[in-house]
Amino acid sequence: MLAWAFRGSCGKYTKNPQLSQAKKRKSAKNTCLFPSHHPFVPLHQKIIDMATSIITDFESIYLTAHLPEEVSLETDAESLEISIYVNNSKVFTSSYYPYNDEVIIRDIRSIVEANMLERKLCLATMKIVATEPKETKPDVTYDDDGNIYMEFGDEEEEPVTETVDNIKVVYCRFKTTEISDEFLRYSFLTNRKSALIPMNGQLKLSNYTRAYAVGSNTALIYYSRRDIPGAIFTYNLTMGKMQSESEKIVSTTLTHQYFKQIVDQAKSVNSKVHGVEYQIGSKHFNIFFTEELPTDVFSFYNAFNIEERAYLYGATTIKTEIDRSEAVCGDYTQFYDEKVKTKYEVETAPLTIDEAKWLNQMLTSKLVKHSMEDGSFEEILISDITSEVTNSDKDLIRLKFTWKYADGNEWL
Repeated sequence: MLAWAFRGSCGKYTKNPQLSQAKKRKSAKNTCLFPSHHPFVPLHQKIIDMATSIITDFESIYLTAHLPEEVSLETDAESLEISIYVNNSKVFTSSYYPYNDEVIIRDIRSIVEANMLERKLCLATMKIVATEPKETKPDVTYDDDGNIYMEFGDEEEEPVTETVDNIKVVYCRFKTTEISDEFLRYSFLTNRKSALIPMNGQLKLSNYTRAYAVGSNTALIYYSRRDIPGAIFTYNLTMGKMQSESEKIVSTTLTHQYFKQIVDQAKSVNSKVHGVEYQIGSKHFNIFFTEELPTDVFSFYNAFNIEERAYLYGATTIKTEIDRSEAVCGDYTQFYDEKVKTKYEVETAPLTIDEAKWLNQMLTSKLVKHSMEDGSFEEILISDITSEVTNSDKDLIRLKFTWKYADGNEWL
């Protein structure tokens, strides 16, 4: 076997035919010999101990819109395999090659959001794993003269990895002027501050909470009594100080019947609830109830990937389009290949700016459904959108859009 060796301290390469007679040497594909006092010995440490570090600082929780636009890593490896995990599932992997010992990862937000959107996740964990190439593990032995032998066999070193700890991420399509943690402390996971709900409707309010977080959770209920018409009374409901023993998204479904039952039991009256000032910690939301029935009810996933219901008041026009071919045989005419398409044109009643901005999320949502007579919901497609939101006191805000059932069928 022909091998290379360092001879003496001069650092000159020579062919060493006596290398096969060295003691304590195992068979290997490649063998290097150099004396223990040779100045190049530290190079061995550099070969097997490559350094990779993630130098971008991360917060403990992010809105996905606030995730760093670039993540930087320092490495002396020839390449890095970068993997991104969402809820411990690998959603992205690719090889990166450093420039000036630096690797930059981009588009993390789009990768994480696309996966969370597909899986309908609002809260998830994210981590980044950087893996260096596998290195052949050397076997180091010494002969009686103190020379060092390095043998490279088939055994490989475990790949070196650098990992960002699991980071909490909350899905959010929009950036905010507040940092993520502050926004989640003061806001429900919706971009509206109030809602008008029919008496038979429901409101789903969701918020992020830390484990064992303590706050003021109350509801100030405005109601009237059937036996004293025209008078408005209030009842302050205390709902406890802690929402959850774990870090999670807490969703609560609120209805007129829920608040009415609380007042009726507490005050022994037959009440009618008109509104509620709902508070969870530092988060506030105003609820108004109306006896007027909506013209349309839609369900959609909002900017935080949470399902909400929209009760619309306005006018709906049903348009039917018929596409067919005509055949004439003698004096007899007949249609064939007939296709019927039904579309629904909606124009809302006047909206506030808050309502219009919120409904714009429905018009661009990836999943929208329309309510059926039996209470179920069927998926629809929205098109022909006219959305002009103005802050003028003179102009009324109305949204117009067209929708049809996604399966192409007509429904009774």
